[in-house]
Amino acid sequence: MDSALSDPHNDSAEAGGPTNGTTRPPSTPEGIALAYGSLLLMALLPIFFGALRSVRCARGKNASDMPETITSRDAARFPIIASCTLLGLYLFFKIFSQEYINLLLSMYFFVLGILALSHTIRSEGSLQHLKQLSQEPVQGLGG
Repeated sequence: MDSALSDPHNDSAEAGGPTNGTTRPPSTPEGIALAYGSLLLMALLPIFFGALRSVRCARGKNASDMPETITSRDAARFPIIASCTLLGLYLFFKIFSQEYINLLLSMYFFVLGILALSHTIRSEGSLQHLKQLSQEPVQGLGG
């Protein structure tokens, strides 16, 4: 007998399916087509309307107000730079263990959070707002 069927933890093969009521209905070709079609539509519509809006915006401006555009040299270098970046990320995740990557990401977001918070507190408007808040009397809920 197969070891997967004789395993006591694999009772789904013996009982005919899960018994906790978490079964899901089988997928149909229509459901899959609807899911993939809506996913494709949700991906393409923002790109189309964003491009259409940028073209309308560009028609009303002169050449000095136009945003920076990509050159053919930049377009030719992009696949090479992107491939090198992906190779570097692949090697990075292969070399270092998950614990070190999690520690690095945690420290990175911690430092970014501290910098963002300190920048927010240091701005002149925030300092005046904090001074006003500290001088206002605190009123109780009872009135």
